Order: sequence, then structure tokens, then C-alpha cells
Amino acid sequence: MRDSQRSKVYAAEDAWALRLDAARRGAPRALVAGSSVLLPTEVLFGTLEAAQTYADGHLSGVPAVRLRARRGQGKAHWEAPGVIALPVPEHGRPWALRESVLLHELAHHVDFHRHDTADHGPTYRACMLELVGQALGPEATLALRVAYGEVGLV
Repeated sequence: MRDSQRSKVYAAEDAWALRLDAARRGAPRALVAGSSVLLPTEVLFGTLEAAQTYADGHLSGVPAVRLRARRGQGKAHWEAPGVIALPVPEHGRPWALRESVLLHELAHHVDFHRHDTADHGPTYRACMLELVGQALGPEATLALRVAYGEVGLV
């Protein structure tokens, strides 16, 4: 089955992650749908083990997930039934060892175990918004919900 909403989800989540980057760099206020909101500072993980601890603390009601290092540096991905592969470079910036990337992959895990799907459709987005709400709070959730809407996702 074709994952027809994948590129829109990536575009929205990339725009959202840029807002979180700005908050981390010292500009926590963002204009979201006409409202000024204070965005949280996104967690950056120093190690895969730290990311695993975070994942363990943010899942409930679904089986545990195992994180592993991914060989290629261009993508992170989720593998059924419960593995997240994150690029962990020996040198340079570990772009995937950040909260927004891990939450994206955790949303796939939750969606698969709750709804038996692994695409970027409405149930994935609902899981992502739920996880973001639990981890980062309502302001980050609003910013992501608006980002989804700006690319035409409901």
C-alpha cells in the first residue's frame, strides 16, 4: 500500500522541528496560528542509550521498543514489531538523536500496536500528537497540529 501522506507529514514535522530548534537556540516564543506561544526546549540525546531510556519512559500500553544504531546516516526508521534504527555518526552532529525524531519513530510503534498500521495517515498523526503532548506539552502540540494543517493534513 502506498503511503500517500508521507511527504506532507515530513514537510510539516520538518517545519515544526525548525521551530523547536529556534527555541533551543534562545528564541522560545513562536507565532503559531496568530498566537504567541512559548515552545519547550527539545531534548538532544548524547548517546543511543540515553535515547533508549527516554523511549522506555514514554511508552505505555504497547510493547517495549528497542533502539539500535543504523548504518546509513540519511534516515531513521521503525521496524515491525518493535525496533527503531537511528543513525549514530562517529563524527559530526547526530541529527537523529533528538526528541522530535525519536517521537516520530515512537508514533509509528504506537500506531502499529494500536491500529495495525505503519503509514503516515490519520492514526499515525493522532499518535504523534498524543506523544508530543505528553513529552513536550500543549504548546508544542499546537505548533505541530498547525504545521500539519499548513500542508493540508487534517
